[in-house]
Amino acid sequence: MNGNGGKAPKVSATHIAAVYDTTGRVVRLHHVVVFEGGKPITKEEAQKEAIELARRSGHDAAKLNSLVVEHLPAMGAQFRVDVKKKKLIALDAPPRPARGAASKPPKVR
Repeated sequence: MNGNGGKAPKVSATHIAAVYDTTGRVVRLHHVVVFEGGKPITKEEAQKEAIELARRSGHDAAKLNSLVVEHLPAMGAQFRVDVKKKKLIALDAPPRPARGAASKPPKVR
């Protein structure tokens, strides 16, 4: 059955806030989708909310920064922030094992 998604409201804005520490390690990615007719949310509000959620997860908010990007550089990747350039960078993902290959348990540190 094909359809057009019904009468869902249109997206008026999308904000992706990356929360990172002083080394550029991303501790949280926060996606905000604003629909037409909904409460407008600014980039600054998205950043503030992202840092607050990271704080609630146990991170020291005083040591965090945030960066809003229009889109993710790669889907399903891990990210870090180049703190000098203020740019979100996708990290190289480790190669996936061949289909049907036995997987090794992850190393515990």
